[in-house]
Amino acid sequence: MILRTVLPLVAITLCVHSVISEISTNSYLSVADRTRLESILRQGFQLEDVSTVYYTVLGYKMLVSKLYQAKPEVMPQADAICNYLIKSNEENVTLETAFYLATTWKAIGGCEKFSPTTVVKILTNVVQKDTSTLSDLYYAVSGLTALSQKVPAARIDKLVKLIQATLRKDDSLWNLAYTFHIAADIGTPAAFAFDRIEDAMVQADEVDSQYLQFEGGLSITSFLVNGIFKLSNSLKKKPPLNFQQTVKLSNYLLSRRSVQSVKGAANLLSALATLAVDSHEKPVCIALADGGISVSSQQPLVTVKVCDIRGEALPSVPKVVATSAARVGDDAVILSNENLQPSADKTLFTMNLMNVKPDRGFYKISITAATVTNTITVKVLSEATLDYLEIGTGDADQTTQPKLTRVNTESPSGKLEHKIEADSQQKLVMRFLLRDSASKKPMRVHQAFVRLTSVATSANDKRGHEIFFVAEPDAAHVYKFDMPVGTAAANFGYQSGDYNVELIIGDAVISNPFRFNVGTVTLKFPEITSTEAADKGTSYKQKANVYTTKPEIKHMFREPERRPPAFVSNLFSGLCLAPVLLLLILWARLGINISNFPLSLSAIMFHLGLGGIFVLFGIFWLKLDMFITLRYLLGFGVVTFLAGNKMLSQIAHRHKSLR
Repeated sequence: MILRTVLPLVAITLCVHSVISEISTNSYLSVADRTRLESILRQGFQLEDVSTVYYTVLGYKMLVSKLYQAKPEVMPQADAICNYLIKSNEENVTLETAFYLATTWKAIGGCEKFSPTTVVKILTNVVQKDTSTLSDLYYAVSGLTALSQKVPAARIDKLVKLIQATLRKDDSLWNLAYTFHIAADIGTPAAFAFDRIEDAMVQADEVDSQYLQFEGGLSITSFLVNGIFKLSNSLKKKPPLNFQQTVKLSNYLLSRRSVQSVKGAANLLSALATLAVDSHEKPVCIALADGGISVSSQQPLVTVKVCDIRGEALPSVPKVVATSAARVGDDAVILSNENLQPSADKTLFTMNLMNVKPDRGFYKISITAATVTNTITVKVLSEATLDYLEIGTGDADQTTQPKLTRVNTESPSGKLEHKIEADSQQKLVMRFLLRDSASKKPMRVHQAFVRLTSVATSANDKRGHEIFFVAEPDAAHVYKFDMPVGTAAANFGYQSGDYNVELIIGDAVISNPFRFNVGTVTLKFPEITSTEAADKGTSYKQKANVYTTKPEIKHMFREPERRPPAFVSNLFSGLCLAPVLLLLILWARLGINISNFPLSLSAIMFHLGLGGIFVLFGIFWLKLDMFITLRYLLGFGVVTFLAGNKMLSQIAHRHKSLR
C-alpha cells in the first residue's frame, strides 16, 4: 500500500522536474539591437534595387510588428515604394524580379496602381514547365500565393511528382528548404514534405552545446526555420523539433544580431519572429537586465528580464523564482526558493539579494520562470575602508624593530605630518589593514600597490621616476610593504631625493577603489660605483639604440674548394674515354660486319634513340636536373623500346627464313 502511494508521487516529482529543467536562452533582441537593425534596413529605402527593397520591407515589417500582418501606416515611404514597384514592373521582369515585386506589393499593402498582370503571367509560365528547378518553383508558387493566385489544380500532382523526383537526385539543404516553402503554399497534396523535416534537422551542426545552425550560415538557417514552421502551420501539425533544438536555434540567430547587410537583417528578424510567434514551444529568455550585474548596499536589487527572444513580454506574466543562489568558488548556498517581484514593466522582476547579507564575491543564481530555467551570475560589491596605516623605517639587517608612524586615515588629505628619511642602511616599511565597511571584517583585495613618484625640485627637473611595488597580506590580512633602500637603488637610478608615497587599492568586487596619498619620504641611495656607472651607461646606450637600423645581414656562402690543375683534369677525362678508344681498336682488329646491319626505319630509330639516351646522360651530368632528365628520358625510352622491339622481330624473322 505504501509502495502504491510513493511511486505515483515520485513519478509526479520527476515529471515536474523534467518540465522545469528546460534551459532558456541567455540573450534577446534589445532596444539597442532594434535601433541598429532599423538603421541598416533604412538603406533599402533608397530604392536602388528590387531585391533590397523586398528585404527592407520584410525586415521592417518584422521589426515594428509583433505579428506577420503588415501595418501600412507604419511603413516609411510606402507611396515611394509603390511608385518604384510600378516603374520596375514596366521594365524587363525576370522570375526573381517578379517574385520580389509580388511579395513586396503584398507587404506594403495599399498600392492599388500596381498591375500584377505581367507578374502573374511570368510566374504561371514557370509553374507550367516540367523543367523548372526547385528554386524557380519557389519563386513562382510563393509569388502567386502573395498575389492570391492559386496554382492550377490540374498542375498540382505534376508539381508534387517533379519535386519528389528532384529531391531523389539532390536533397541538399537549399532544395529541402525550397520544398518546405512550396509545400506550405500547395497544402495537403504536398504533405510528404513534412516527413523530410527530420532529414533536414539531422544535418544541423551543434556548437558548444548551445547553438544549432546549418552549414551555410544565417541565410540557409533562417530560410529553413521559416520553411519548417510555415509548413507545419499549413498542415496544422507540430514540427518534429524539441524545445532544446528551438532554444539552440534561437541562440544561434541571436548570436548573429551584429549583421551589417539589409538581407542579413531581414533574414534574422524573420526567423526570430517565426520562433517567437509560430513555434508551439516558444523560447523564453531569462537574463540579467541591462546594468544589473552588480549588487551593493546602495543598489541591493537583482533585476531579471523574462521575455521572448525579441525582448517582448510573454503572453501571461509568469511566476519567477530564484531556486538557489550559491557563491562561486565554494558553492555556499545563501538562499533558496525566493520569489521575484514583478514590476510595472512586465518583463522585469526584482529581488533584494542584500536581505541575506551575502559576503562580497560572485554568485550564481538559478532562476525559474515559465517552465524554463537559467543561471545568471551577479557580483556582490562591498565598500573597502582603510582601517589604519603605519609607515616608518627600520634597519635593513632587521636587528631592531622598525619605527612606524601612524597616518590619520580619516583625514581627507591623509598625509604624514613630517617627512620620513631612509638611507641605504635602512628599509622603508609600511603596514595597513583593510576592512569591509558593512561587516567590519578584515579583507583582502586583488590589487594593493604602493606607488613612489619622484618630487621635481625645479621646473627643469625631468627625472620623473615612478616605481610600483606590491603589498602582500599575511595570515591576519595585514598588508606589509618592506623596501630595502640600498637594494632598490638601481630601480630608482641612484637618484636620491624626495618621493611621494601613494597607496592604490582595487578589486573587482569592491565598489570604491581608491588612491590614498600617504605622504613624502626622503630616500638617500648609496653612491654609484664605477662598475655600476659603466653598466648604467652601457644599459642606457643600448636602450637609446634599440630602435635604430641594424646592419644588413648577408648570407655568406662557403668558399668553393680548390680545383685540381688542368693537366690532372684532362688526364682523368682521357682515362675515362680510353675504353671507347679501346673498343674502336678492337673493332678494327676483329672487323665490323656492317653489311649485316638491317637498313630499316626501326633499326635506324633504335640506334638513334639509344644514342640520344647516352647524349642525354651526358647533358644531365653537365647541366640538367633529375626531373627534366626523366621527362626527356621518357620520350627517348618509349621510342627506343618500340623501335628495338620491331628491329629484333625483323632479325628473328629473317633468320627463320634463311633456315
